[in-house]
Parts: sequence; structure tokens; C-alpha cells
Amino acid sequence: MAKKGKEIAFFDFDGTITRSDSFARFMKFVLGKSGFYKAVFSNLHLLLLFKLKLLTNEQVKKEVVKKAFSNFSLEVFNQKCKDFLPLLLSDCKASGLDRIKKHINEGVEVVLVSASFEDYLQEFTKSMGIGLIGTKLEKDSLKLSGNFASKNCYGPEKVKRIKELFNLEEYEKIYVYGDTRGDKEMLMLASKDCGFYRYFH
Repeated sequence: MAKKGKEIAFFDFDGTITRSDSFARFMKFVLGKSGFYKAVFSNLHLLLLFKLKLLTNEQVKKEVVKKAFSNFSLEVFNQKCKDFLPLLLSDCKASGLDRIKKHINEGVEVVLVSASFEDYLQEFTKSMGIGLIGTKLEKDSLKLSGNFASKNCYGPEKVKRIKELFNLEEYEKIYVYGDTRGDKEMLMLASKDCGFYRYFH
């Protein structure tokens, strides 16, 4: 049973809060321009197969990450995640940040739900004081393996992860913000008139 006045807001990140794809920008930031374009060109065949719908978003992303981050120093990676925050914030839409702050000020619980990596997104969510659900990377104490430690947090997986952490029946009102096909299932969780598609400009 919903608790009177208890509300929650789920925000997609890339394209909803940001103007561009943060995953690509982060890859370029970590690998450098030459390393980034090398990774892109070495995976053009995968991107073509994705466009032809012969590979999924997750399959392509896993292959790109494996080539880019296998045995990558965890210490260096963690520092890059912290250093990326100013660039990440500069790409955010003021209207999106304002809506997050408005919800927080009104006592609404706010959670970012993204297919991008929790490692660099957590720097953003900590700065905003909000929750986070994202794609997890596999690592040990010294390095990244290049593999995922969770499924790509996209489409139905967003809903699955949300329901694992939250009993939505406890909330009187659920707000959802998204901008692509990957947010369709999450948008269906929204209360009446509380689902917002491509709302920020």
C-alpha cells in the first residue's frame, strides 16, 4: 500500500539530462582521441551489424569495452572517473538539473537509471545527492577485466533493476524521465501524467 506523500523520480541520463552520449565522451576522455578513434574504427563491423539489427546494444557495448579496458589499471580508471565530472556537468541541460533539484527540494526521492557505467556516474550522483542504478564493470583490486559485472542497464533491464531495489507499491506518485527506446519500459512505471519523454531542452 502506498504511503501518503511518498514519491520517487527515475531519470535516464544520456540524452535526457545530457546533450550528448556520456559513454562516448568518457571513452574519449580515458583513452585519448587517438585511442578512442582506434577503438571506434576497430569496431566498425560491429556497429554495422547493430545498425542492421543483427547484434544488440549490449553485445556491441560489451565487445567495445572488452577491447578498450581489458587489464586496464583500476587506480588510473578510478581517477579518470573523478576527473571526468566537470566535463560531465558541462554537458548537462540546465532544465534537467533544475528538475532534479526541484524534486529533491520537494522531498521526492530521486534515482538516476542509466545504461552507462556506475563508476563515473556515481561522481555525478554523489554531487547531486541522489541514487544510482547503472551498468556495472567487473574488476579486482588492481584492474578491470574488460567484462560487465551486470547486464547492460537498458530497456527491460532498467525496470528489473528498479524493482529489485524498490517496492513501487509504497509510492503514491512515480515520476519517470526518458528520451529513447531504451526508456520505454521504465516510462510505463510512471503514475498518470508523470511520465516525461524528451522533456528537457
